[in-house]
Amino acid sequence: MAAGLRDGGWDGDIALIGAEPERPYERPHLSKGYLAGSVAREKLWLRPAGQYRELRVDLILGTEVVDLGLDRREVVFEGGRTMRWDRLCIAVGSDARRLAGFEDAMYLRDLPQADAVRGEVARRERLEIVGAGFVGCEVAAVAAAQGCEVRVYEALEQPLLRVLGRDLGAYIAEVHRAHGVDLRVGSEPPPRADLVAVGSVPRMEIVADELGRTSHEDVYAAGDVARFYHPLFETHVRVEHFQTSQRQGFATGRAMAGAGQPYGEVPWFWSDQYDLNLQYVGAGLPWDEIVTRGTFGRPPFTVFYLRGGEVVGAAGINDHHTIARTRRVMEARASVSRLQLEDPSFDLRRALV
Repeated sequence: MAAGLRDGGWDGDIALIGAEPERPYERPHLSKGYLAGSVAREKLWLRPAGQYRELRVDLILGTEVVDLGLDRREVVFEGGRTMRWDRLCIAVGSDARRLAGFEDAMYLRDLPQADAVRGEVARRERLEIVGAGFVGCEVAAVAAAQGCEVRVYEALEQPLLRVLGRDLGAYIAEVHRAHGVDLRVGSEPPPRADLVAVGSVPRMEIVADELGRTSHEDVYAAGDVARFYHPLFETHVRVEHFQTSQRQGFATGRAMAGAGQPYGEVPWFWSDQYDLNLQYVGAGLPWDEIVTRGTFGRPPFTVFYLRGGEVVGAAGINDHHTIARTRRVMEARASVSRLQLEDPSFDLRRALV
């Protein structure tokens, strides 16, 4: 979606333009609670419809922008209609990565696709999935819990390898196998599959600063498309998770309104699989050391990822308190020793004093 302050033609002060016909909704539920049937459709919306009117925001939905009109400050819609803007935010998100030869398979990124997957999971006795990333693992967990025979093909040696590492990835694999999932790692995909979940790709990638500003005056970027400068990590990062898109989007909106502060929160996301709640804090940066708090493989426990002795990420299994405190430690740049990280009796909040 693109949002911009503009001058006339509609009733509000801000236009929120999106190609999807539905008003903005939370995507994480699509492969979790909504897919499982525990989250109702009406619980997906980010805001009630009336609140947009109260905030003088015009929702222009089911409409594609074919030209941003950066030079003339005027977007062009499909069909030729135009709208002028004063400031523009590009937040068009990402799409499911397509796999050649699997054009007829299901993909899961938007609400109609979630409805299709939900229907197939409910009626099928067997489901074949390509990809054991977060979406693939979550769909596999929901399908297996509903009595479906599930087979998952993963090209890497373990699920979620790039984010969680080999050991924690292997633990997740064994959890799925214990629930009856036929998980085949290091394998080629079958000739056909029901669902392909091999990651996502940004619809465009835009470099921005810590305020969401791009190199073009009065043009900002937020969410999955933004590779923004993160002052904590001292590098540009792009994070494809709801919480970061939302929070970095809030910061970018404030910057557009003239009240910007650098966005420096540590990214956080979660994944529900069976009775496990996996929470991760960090930006998926490289690490050179791993430290475990608790007994690995026996929840609750947390794996810390360190680089040069500093925590750059952590993944907790049924251990949300540790993850919440780790996030505060990282944002404060507080010093924590390896022994303190390993010791469950050491309250990480003490490192903030």
